[in-house]
Amino acid sequence: MTKATVIKAGRPKSQQKRKQILLAAGELFLVHGFSGCSMDMVAKNSDVSKQTVYSHFDNKEALFTAVIKAKCEDYQLNSSHLEHESGRFEDILQQSGLQIIRLLHDSQVIAIYRVVIGEISNNPRVAELFYEAGPQHSLDMLAQCFQSFTEGQLSAQKAMQGAVMYFNLLKGEFHTRSILGLDFALSPEQQYAQVAAATHALQHFLKTQLGETI
Repeated sequence: MTKATVIKAGRPKSQQKRKQILLAAGELFLVHGFSGCSMDMVAKNSDVSKQTVYSHFDNKEALFTAVIKAKCEDYQLNSSHLEHESGRFEDILQQSGLQIIRLLHDSQVIAIYRVVIGEISNNPRVAELFYEAGPQHSLDMLAQCFQSFTEGQLSAQKAMQGAVMYFNLLKGEFHTRSILGLDFALSPEQQYAQVAAATHALQHFLKTQLGETI
């Protein structure tokens, strides 16, 4: 067996351990919060050595950030489906909008919002990490998408303004209610209606900025 073969064969195992670590860390953060979770606990619960944990993540902040990003990727909230060549602008808006709403309906996502809010007073850095890896990451991708589909006619500032508007219209009232533990779940029909309304508002915004419909 060649050296190249050995290296190639080892990669899937390494990726599997990374997934184990992320899964264990995600559960521990929900139970113990960021401050109450240690890398030792993560190693024990993911059934790997502490050295293995550190081989994948430099520190707890990097691990927490990776957990948030992994959850977003579970709902395909990455740049791959926002590329200009991947379809009509309206179709991509509907796809990304539905994924955002479904993400915000995820019980683990709701729980981590509550965890972060609970730690703000003692550890505001947790909120920064969460915002950068979650909401801000999504806003950046949406803004880049808007600039791509307008072929650079939309400024970075206006693109971000549109992304913030679209994101907040998608969240509507249900997101606040979910964090407060009130009834919040939207039916599939209501989710589609929310996305349609947000998409219509965004297209109107872009029309006022560019003088034409996207």
